[in-house]
Amino acid sequence: MKYKVSRLFMFGSICFLFLIFSSEKNALADSWPEKTKNWVWPVEGVITDTYGTRGGHHKGIDIAAEIGTPIHSVDSGVVTRSYYSDTYGNVVFIQHHNDTETIYAHLKKRLVFEGEVISAGDTIGEMGNTGDSSGVHLHFEVHANEWTFSKENALDPFLVFNHDEDTILVSGKMNGPYMDTYEVKTGDTLWSISERYNVTVAELVNKNGLRTENIYPNQILQVP
Repeated sequence: MKYKVSRLFMFGSICFLFLIFSSEKNALADSWPEKTKNWVWPVEGVITDTYGTRGGHHKGIDIAAEIGTPIHSVDSGVVTRSYYSDTYGNVVFIQHHNDTETIYAHLKKRLVFEGEVISAGDTIGEMGNTGDSSGVHLHFEVHANEWTFSKENALDPFLVFNHDEDTILVSGKMNGPYMDTYEVKTGDTLWSISERYNVTVAELVNKNGLRTENIYPNQILQVP
C-alpha cells in the first residue's frame, strides 16, 4: 500500500512540476512580442534554415541575400563584441535594453566596433560567407540576457518577432529580388545546375560566394 501511495505521490509531483514549467514557458513566449514590438528585421532575403534544426544544434535562423547586402541592428544597444571567429566568421554581438543579446554571423565585413552605441536599423555589417559557412547568408541569433558558449539562453527568432514560421518562409521566398533559389538534390553538380538555368559555373560560384565547387544536398543556392 505504501508503495502504491509513493508512486501516486511521485506521479502527481511530476505532473505538477510539468504544469508549472509549461505555464512559465508559455508566459515567457507571450512576453517576447511585447518586448520586441519595435524591432526591425535584420535583412530582407530568403529564409534558408530555421531554429532547432540539425538535431537541435542550430540556435538561430539563416537568411540568404546578395553578398555585401547591408545588415541592420534589430534594435538600439551596445556592441559587446566585434571580431573574427573560426565558426561565426566576422561576427557582431549587440546587447539590447530589454535584456536580450543578438548575434550577426558570417559577415563579409564588420562596420561597428566593441563598445559602440547604435540605434535600431543602423548598418552594422555586410552579408558574407566567412567562418564555418557554405554559402552567402546571415546567421542570426537571439539570446535572453546574454550569449553563452552552451547557448542555453537561445530563443527562436520567429517567436521573438511574433511571426509564424510558415508565413515567413513563404513570404521570404516569394517577395523581393532573391526569389530565384535552388535546393540542391542528391547527384547535383554545379555544372548540371548551370545547364538547367543557362548560367555558367563561375556565375553560380560568384553569386553564392562559394570557396570551391563542392555542393551538398539541401543546400540553397541563389541563381543569377
